[in-house]
Amino acid sequence: RKLVVALDGTGNKFGIKYSNVVDLYGRIMKSDDQRTYYNSGVGTYANASRMLPWRLVQQAVDSAIDLAVARNFETMILAAYRWLTENYMPGNRIFLFGFSRGAYQVRVLAAMIKCVGLLARGNQEQIPFAYELYVSNFHPQTHHILYCSDQYRCEIFRGKFSHEVSVHFMGLWDTVSSVGITRGKGLPLVDDTGHICYVRHALALDERRVKFVPEHFYRSKASMKPSEVG
Repeated sequence: RKLVVALDGTGNKFGIKYSNVVDLYGRIMKSDDQRTYYNSGVGTYANASRMLPWRLVQQAVDSAIDLAVARNFETMILAAYRWLTENYMPGNRIFLFGFSRGAYQVRVLAAMIKCVGLLARGNQEQIPFAYELYVSNFHPQTHHILYCSDQYRCEIFRGKFSHEVSVHFMGLWDTVSSVGITRGKGLPLVDDTGHICYVRHALALDERRVKFVPEHFYRSKASMKPSEVG
């Protein structure tokens, strides 16, 4: 069985114009053998027809803040992670897709799965603690290599609560790394591909905007085979 997660970019959702993530998601077959999850991008909110005027103003303000500083950055990652924990069964293959800031979010999601595993069904209340363990325990300079003691903590956590899972495929469009004010830039393993079986990253060749500098992948030596290390 395949589990497919798709996270859209900042301000992107289904509408008259929509992103490649929505287009791809619409083409994916939905069945018991291929379960799917989509979430619109940071800063998107549904407008209820009977919403009070002050609520509309509040929603507009919340959306503007979200677009600027990605206040709900972590919320969306943990929602996707929770969906995976509720649907995963041993032997399933995980596919992750994302655009712009959503691409960065699925990279964080894959890195979190690598560090703390995928929590077994029934352990969903441990998700916030799993995320804190992932975020808090990494080398502050390289953002790649966990300290030995912290690596051990992650191994113990995985052994007690999680499935050992690898992401089978990750497809990205124009990863943007802006993660808001809550964490700052740089999260562990987001620039490495060694924990993912297959990765494809499409980048716009004509993008020149300073705020949309792409985040490239760099495969660390730790994830390479001995014959690949120069």
